[in-house]
Amino acid sequence: MKRWTRPAAMVLSAVVLAGCSSGGGSDSPSANGPRQVTPGPYRMTMPKAILGGTFTESDHAEPDQNIASALSGQVENGVTAFATYQPANRKSDTEGTVVAVIGVYGTVLSPVTAREEFLKFAESRSVTGDVQTTVIIGPRTFTPGSSSEPVSCRIVRKTDSTGTSWQPGCSWADGSAVARVSESVDPRDSPADYDLEALAAKTATVRNEVRTPVTP
Repeated sequence: MKRWTRPAAMVLSAVVLAGCSSGGGSDSPSANGPRQVTPGPYRMTMPKAILGGTFTESDHAEPDQNIASALSGQVENGVTAFATYQPANRKSDTEGTVVAVIGVYGTVLSPVTAREEFLKFAESRSVTGDVQTTVIIGPRTFTPGSSSEPVSCRIVRKTDSTGTSWQPGCSWADGSAVARVSESVDPRDSPADYDLEALAAKTATVRNEVRTPVTP
């Protein structure tokens, strides 16, 4: 599928803000959301490279701690983590797909509720101001073959002062963090053709790469 090349700054405006085999996807998660598999306590640490070194960091702007503050009722001692990545073999910062990773780590009181609040907040922000968002595909739950933990994916339509676009994202939530992985797309492409399962597989890989275990 064709990707729209754009610099990391344009992903920041969208969010302030990745194949392996899959266990399949479902459009109808249970009433309590995806089944949660609880890992040991960890914090989110953004590495210099993700996805096995194929994407390297392009922006490590100071994370917006207002996101953690907004989730203070769901995540105790929350800290926001953020970075964007582009292909390691890119020739310029405006070339290639941009992968954005954003999350809040701490002590998550209710992963399901925290995820809902986190996505509402993350998907409705941009540097041009608040945006109107509508979920147009999903949520779909996938458990990639490389993981025993599910990820929840969806595509949202976003409208702000610059126009209308769409953005795919996959998220996870557990006792230590709630986080989302998204990637840039060409808004002229059809959301129906986008491969959410492939993004779920990338997200499972990124999840392992950003986890840094801590002693309880």
